[in-house]
Amino acid sequence: MPFYANDAFTHATGLFLGTLIGFGFGFILERAGFGRARNLVAQFFLNDMRVLKVMFSAIVTALLGLTVLGGFGVVDLAKVTVPETFIGPHIVGGLLLGAGFIISGYCPGTGVVAAASGNLDGLFSLVGVIVGSMIFGFAYDPLEKFYLSGAMGSITLHQFFGIPMSVVTIGVVVMAVGAFIGAEKVEEIVNGKAGTPLPDGSVAIRNKVFAGFGVAGLLGLALLPLAKPTAVAAVRAPGQIEPLELARLLFASPGDLYILDLRKPGGKGTIPGAQALPADDPAAAFVAELPPTRRLVVFGSGSQAPELPPGVARFPGEVLVLKGGYEAFEQSVLTAPAAPENPAPALVAEFRLKNAYYSHFSGAAAAPAPVSAPRPVPAPVRAASKKGGGC
Repeated sequence: MPFYANDAFTHATGLFLGTLIGFGFGFILERAGFGRARNLVAQFFLNDMRVLKVMFSAIVTALLGLTVLGGFGVVDLAKVTVPETFIGPHIVGGLLLGAGFIISGYCPGTGVVAAASGNLDGLFSLVGVIVGSMIFGFAYDPLEKFYLSGAMGSITLHQFFGIPMSVVTIGVVVMAVGAFIGAEKVEEIVNGKAGTPLPDGSVAIRNKVFAGFGVAGLLGLALLPLAKPTAVAAVRAPGQIEPLELARLLFASPGDLYILDLRKPGGKGTIPGAQALPADDPAAAFVAELPPTRRLVVFGSGSQAPELPPGVARFPGEVLVLKGGYEAFEQSVLTAPAAPENPAPALVAEFRLKNAYYSHFSGAAAAPAPVSAPRPVPAPVRAASKKGGGC
């Protein structure tokens, strides 16, 4: 696992399975009461904390599953897709999502569940999501600088803090148990003052779930020694990768790369998916612990190769240095290509490729490609007609 990342089935099969899982997820949300706004907004009035309980349960279950299965070697954690983090925009986006949640009574997922259940308010909330997305699309240009600010790359908590994943898992389990117990205390206080009955629940089932969380967490800690990568006998010299080749890999299979930005803080722009990690940052040591199932691409500034931190030098997999640094990638991929003056077929094909990468990574509309100049066709040579007789 993950099956799709390891080519266990086709893209069409993945879409089919994802659709089935989506139906199952929606059914469970509806059974939990998440198709009715009254139950969801009760979270904000503190008299029914089922939203916190259900979503925290889902987070902890997924985290425990990944930790234990990763420790056994069943799941290749390096191939699990982790979205990029943009700290400032994510905080603002979270606040906006929370405000929309309170006003409409739904988040996007529960809005779909409500609409499928026949609730018109859920349908209207989905219309609001669509309209809001369109407004954001039209207003993207002035917001782009902020939208891309605070980039931290694809980073997880255990990488950020430089501690094993099992330790983070135990911490999240303890946090979840505390949140459950605290939420029930809040429900007792609020409903007691209002004279309303407490939400339905079973203490016995809750305690069994807590015990399951604890057992799985301890199992993750026990598997911690098994998750360490095998030491490499000798340090290999890093190779090089061209900017367009990196763009191709990022477009075709971004989950197959680790990308580290070794420039000093405050550098202009970054490569999509890159994690900022200056060469002198002590946290760079965690790179040596990464599974060698992906290639590690590092880049600095300018044509001079960046100084590799000790953690990068000890990385057990393949290490590639971006040729020309970030400036070369910016010039080749993030800058609109100039149309060729001589529209020969080969030059037009190269322009189309660069234009496609530029549009994909910058979000700008692709410029139309020039029409290839037709190749000159030589006039047919006619044989001279013979005169006179003959056999």
